[in-house]
Amino acid sequence: MPTHDAAFRRKQAIGVALALAAALVVTLVGLRATTLFAAVLPDADDIAARLAFAVRWLLAPGCMLLAGVQVAASRGFHPDAIDGTPTPRSHALEIALRYNRNTVEQTLLAAIAWLGLAVSASHAALAFIPAMAALFVAGRVTFWIGYLAYPIARAFGMVLTALPTIVAYVWLLAHAAMRAA
Repeated sequence: MPTHDAAFRRKQAIGVALALAAALVVTLVGLRATTLFAAVLPDADDIAARLAFAVRWLLAPGCMLLAGVQVAASRGFHPDAIDGTPTPRSHALEIALRYNRNTVEQTLLAAIAWLGLAVSASHAALAFIPAMAALFVAGRVTFWIGYLAYPIARAFGMVLTALPTIVAYVWLLAHAAMRAA
């Protein structure tokens, strides 16, 4: 029987392996983004068209949040959750609520990054926005499934969701610093 420390190290190793696999997926999509998503770029290249483009792609994170809210709402009428306690007795409802909180955070961060990219990136680089939207949806789905199946397995979906946003922030900060210099 494994000790507590051994079980913890095993979970850490699984989490790291899943995070690395997700980072590889993000890298591969990033390397192919301008080819994969060139056909969906806006025809016009003015600020209004760029912002409209980014806002349209924000529908993807919005749909992922809507799905979580709908699941939580439907679970709220079950006997084990209808009393509205802060910590529901239903494990599935608790996971849905945690998914929703994290998805709100990730959506807000993504929206800021995508709008920043829309006004700062080259026209061709706008292809990263739909690539990030696709990764966001895949990330949220795998985060939620992983959380329900084996909580450490949410690491794959978390990295798939968050890493593109982190990279966008790093790029935006570097771009701002270069413009200021």
